[in-house]
Amino acid sequence: MVIGMKRFFLSVLFVLIGLAQAQPTLKLEQGWVRRVPGNITAAYLVLYNPSNQPIRILGASTPIATRVEFHQTTHAGHDDHLDISAMKRVETLTVPARGRLEILPGKYHLMLYGLRDKNPRPLQEGQKVPITLRLEGGATLTFTLTAQMR
Repeated sequence: MVIGMKRFFLSVLFVLIGLAQAQPTLKLEQGWVRRVPGNITAAYLVLYNPSNQPIRILGASTPIATRVEFHQTTHAGHDDHLDISAMKRVETLTVPARGRLEILPGKYHLMLYGLRDKNPRPLQEGQKVPITLRLEGGATLTFTLTAQMR
C-alpha cells in the first residue's frame, strides 16, 4: 500500500512539473506607458522568451483603457528631405524562441484607447499600469508598467 501511494504521488508530481514547464513564460526586461493628457496613449515593452518555442501574443488588455491594439510603425521615403512614418495595426505579435521582441517607439507598440472612459484624470507620473497579454493556447501574463513622460 505504501509503495502504491508513493508511485501515485510521484506520478502526480511529474504531471505537475510537466504542466509547469508547458506554461509559456515571458520575461519583462523593460516597459513603460507613455504619460499623456489625452484619451489615447502607447505602451512599450521588451520581452524575452527563454523557451525553445516561439510565443504568440494574441491580445492585450488593461483596466485603464477600453481597448488595446498592436501597431507597427513603418517608414518610407528614406532620403535626406523626406521621412514618412505610418502606423499599421497587426493582429498578433511573436516573441521568438530564446529571443526578444522589442515593442518600442518607432517599432511595434501597444495602443491604449479610451483612457478617459476608464479614468477621468490623466495618467500621473509614476502611476502603475497593469497590462495583461493573452497568449496562444489560452495562457495570460500580467506585467506592471510605470507611466512616464518619455
